[in-house]
Amino acid sequence: MSWHAPGSTRGFRFLGLLFALAPLATAAELELSLPLDCTLGETCFLQALFDHDPTEAAVDYACGTLTRDTHGGTDFALRDMAAMRAGVDVLAASPGVVQGTRDRHADIMATDPAANFGEEKCGNGVAIRHGDGWVTQYCHMKLGSIAVEEGDVVEAGTPLGEVGLSGLTTFPHLHFSLFKDGTDVDPFAANFTQCGDAQTSLWQADITPAPAGFLKMGFARGAPDFEAMKDDLQSVETLSQTAPIVIWVSGYGARAGDILDIRITHPAGTFHERTEVMERRQEVWQRFSGRRYTDTPWPRGPYTATLTYARDGATLAEQSLTVSIP
Repeated sequence: MSWHAPGSTRGFRFLGLLFALAPLATAAELELSLPLDCTLGETCFLQALFDHDPTEAAVDYACGTLTRDTHGGTDFALRDMAAMRAGVDVLAASPGVVQGTRDRHADIMATDPAANFGEEKCGNGVAIRHGDGWVTQYCHMKLGSIAVEEGDVVEAGTPLGEVGLSGLTTFPHLHFSLFKDGTDVDPFAANFTQCGDAQTSLWQADITPAPAGFLKMGFARGAPDFEAMKDDLQSVETLSQTAPIVIWVSGYGARAGDILDIRITHPAGTFHERTEVMERRQEVWQRFSGRRYTDTPWPRGPYTATLTYARDGATLAEQSLTVSIP
């Protein structure tokens, strides 16, 4: 099915023509459930919201910066590539009828933002009509995973396929879009006038986006590979008395001036400290820090890494992990 988006100029707008069906829902009845089978903040993360700033700046509905210029949807990101390969279901957010599907693009990292995907930057996906002019669209799905066909009737929570890496994307995530009569709508602010005002959310659950956070962290006995950090890298279960001790972390939502504080303690006190000021905006980032081994064995016992991420003096995320030298 060929998809297009009447009247929309933002990215990822590739819907099919609406077709005549009996009404499915009224505007007042539209409610959205989480479109992924995951635990928000643990196994999936809100990584980018709808951009409401008409200039080259980017501002989300709450006057925050968890968005990018012209971003017209909501991105739900997975922790890493390993989670994508294991399979995370994309779910229908509301009852409706499948309007169109596409399932022909490979799952690859589109590292070139100028890559020519034509009208298919969305990659593999599904569009669902909900009645009264409401349509939802689900992008970047895994090749071969689409589980519905045009005309299928779905309920909220019906599996549509799996999160993938198809289309114009550099990390495994679901790009979720909402339209009313062909115009894109922010599900966090359906009645948006200006950021900071009271907004009408269409989410059934109380979803509060975190402006930045950690995706995963772990200990290593040496410098980790950055590509492995994006993929299936896991923390070592034990440390060694005669090897480097390193803590690594991946996160999202970095802005210039943000502060990442890394602290490792052991039974004798502070083992390692480092503070880094983020130099630029990054949707996904990786860092590691620690100490090289010289010639004196490290003390046995538990080593605890505590990572704190702050912006403008406010702590946005904090996470700890303990691993021992047995």
